[in-house]
Amino acid sequence: MGSAAVADLLERTDHDVTLGDIRVDAARALLERLGAPGRVIEVDVDDPQSLANALTDTDVVLNATYMRTNVLVTDAVIEAKVHLVDLGSYYPETLQQLERHDAAEHAGCRIVPGCGVAPGLTNILARLGGDELDTAHSIAMYSYVTHPMWTSPGIVVTRFDASTGTSIVWKDGRAVEHPSFSGEERFAFPEPYGEQEVHLVPHPEPLTLPRTIDVRDVVFKVGYPADETTRIRVLLELGFDREDAFTVDGVAISPRRFAASYIGRHGIRPTERSANVKHVRVEGTRDGRATTRTYDFAVEQTGRSASAAITGTVAAIAADLVARDGPVGVHPPEAAFEPRPFINALAERGLTVDEGEISANPPR
Repeated sequence: MGSAAVADLLERTDHDVTLGDIRVDAARALLERLGAPGRVIEVDVDDPQSLANALTDTDVVLNATYMRTNVLVTDAVIEAKVHLVDLGSYYPETLQQLERHDAAEHAGCRIVPGCGVAPGLTNILARLGGDELDTAHSIAMYSYVTHPMWTSPGIVVTRFDASTGTSIVWKDGRAVEHPSFSGEERFAFPEPYGEQEVHLVPHPEPLTLPRTIDVRDVVFKVGYPADETTRIRVLLELGFDREDAFTVDGVAISPRRFAASYIGRHGIRPTERSANVKHVRVEGTRDGRATTRTYDFAVEQTGRSASAAITGTVAAIAADLVARDGPVGVHPPEAAFEPRPFINALAERGLTVDEGEISANPPR
């Protein structure tokens, strides 16, 4: 995802780009592949001094580290008085970032948490739907992601985190907790993806969107191909999501780290196709008629993760906008950006959103 963001920033903006990574050789190799100028610095996001040093002479940080570090990076950029965009966290970390609003505002920082494809583009499309109706009653977001767990170690960990613990649904104007991986339903995505099983995940959109849009109900659900869903369920049943270590031949290792390293080592095959599909629907009224605005978006890739490509691209657009202007403080994407210019920026990259409308009482 970070690589996709770097490629977009170097190709489409005039910003001076610095790559900060614990693997400096990999960062240099990326710049060489892109044939573009850039600077590389070594940074360990878990080392506060290393992180502080990396922020010197920086205006905006695009944080593409794992979501569990997002609060740590948020605190570091506020201390350094620089701006920030990250790819997103689940709702507990996002709430912690929003709690930093006053500190960020005082420091003059523009911080946009969760601006990849979801959270991120989903929020912006929901805001667009709210803007195009007189009143919004409900927002439903459905995601279908096809790349398998063995794409990378990070995907293994992300699938575990998405499938355990608690998820939030905004129902009748309040937050309601449900177990993650529950609330199964069948949803028909546009062809060729068709009907898929989706379930609850701990995304932050149901908690951030009601802060900007006066809406009664908000839900986010995700689905995978049936065989991937089965893999996740079996691994969870066997306890491979656990952190507590067990010992094998005198070596202690956590089941989670073992699963991430072993399953994720395969990578996505050169001929393997992947898709990231999003559907956002906003139901409400306009001119006294019940109206639903729909937004469909799909990206496909071969030999790489479609999620990596679109998430990095959306984050790059956000970072470019944050570098230029925006409200200070911590604002989720739906509050930080005007939807239409953002969608136009995607269209300039050949990434289009299909917009539709359903009216229950069409005029005669």
